[in-house]
Amino acid sequence: MSYFSDKSADEDSRRNDAFKFLIALREALSMAKRSQQPVPYKRTRDLLYDFSPELHSEISDLITKRNPSDLVKYYTQKADLLSTEKGKIIFPEDLIQNELEAERKLLEYGDDVQLIKRKIYELQTALEHFQPEDISENFILNHDFSLVSRHQFFEKELYSNAKVKDYKLTGNRILRLRLLHPDKAERIIGSDLVYEQFDLKRERVRFIHLQYKTWNSKVLYFSQGNVIDQIEKLNDNICDSGFCINGEGEKHSSSIYRFPYCSAFLRPTSYLTKPDATLVSTGIHIPVCMVRKIKDTSPKIDKKNTKGRSIGNKNFEDLFVDNHLGSRWISFDQLEDFYNEKGINSETGRIRVHAQEVIIQSGEEKNNSR
Repeated sequence: MSYFSDKSADEDSRRNDAFKFLIALREALSMAKRSQQPVPYKRTRDLLYDFSPELHSEISDLITKRNPSDLVKYYTQKADLLSTEKGKIIFPEDLIQNELEAERKLLEYGDDVQLIKRKIYELQTALEHFQPEDISENFILNHDFSLVSRHQFFEKELYSNAKVKDYKLTGNRILRLRLLHPDKAERIIGSDLVYEQFDLKRERVRFIHLQYKTWNSKVLYFSQGNVIDQIEKLNDNICDSGFCINGEGEKHSSSIYRFPYCSAFLRPTSYLTKPDATLVSTGIHIPVCMVRKIKDTSPKIDKKNTKGRSIGNKNFEDLFVDNHLGSRWISFDQLEDFYNEKGINSETGRIRVHAQEVIIQSGEEKNNSR
């Protein structure tokens, strides 16, 4: 039995931890897919089912909406009425698809389209209620290849208690996912998501570590739970290990245009009050160094004091993919030494989602040669 199904633990805590787990997986998938929009929660749960039906069941029991959304109800009702009017069966998914196409066409006529994009996302989510998408349309699970055969680094086991699967991506890339069931043991690194990008041609790798914390009404107090402890662990293990500087020991690069080499971020997430709550999460990322500066002058993190110190969700993903933020490139040996030194391969680590994007033969040389 994992923590998520442990009835002796507080249900609200398990629910919000399950939500953070799902957000971490969703964020990893969105970066790997290079999605224009975040991968919907429904598709994330679909992949989770492919990965582990047991874990999917535990997560779904805690957070899945039990009733259809108002938008789903609206199109169901509209389809019934139109069917009566026209004397033939009208399917709600057809109505949604028609409106989706109309909304997408509007994107061509302007730049200020955030509300249109939001509507498109809502329609896509409603459509999935009627047409569950086959996971193979998002990630092609290929059992005929082995990432291990590509490089000996991937022969090694990092965690004895992790499930591992390799997924084929576009652009001659492979995504290796490891999902770990959280436990109550002492946390070592403090990371909920580790995302690594490997360049096999040059035998180098770069990464980011994210720590997810629940805030209520967009306020997170440093006195809440183990916030300070986890932030200090990220600072000690990532920032103070020198991964936030380049090869010349500088936080800023002199040869390319990019952000500082910040590799550890705090990711606030919304609080779920009930199992049928709408899944919406605040999409900001705050570098750990900025979190520590906020702590010096304030007892809490809020919307006001993170302005100018955080990065929005979509921008964050794009910047990492384009090598504008995250650690510098290091060798595989350096990464392995880091694993061993910090005990990342220990069963007591807090890492929940470990994603390794492996570029086999890149058509993205311009993005990965910096």
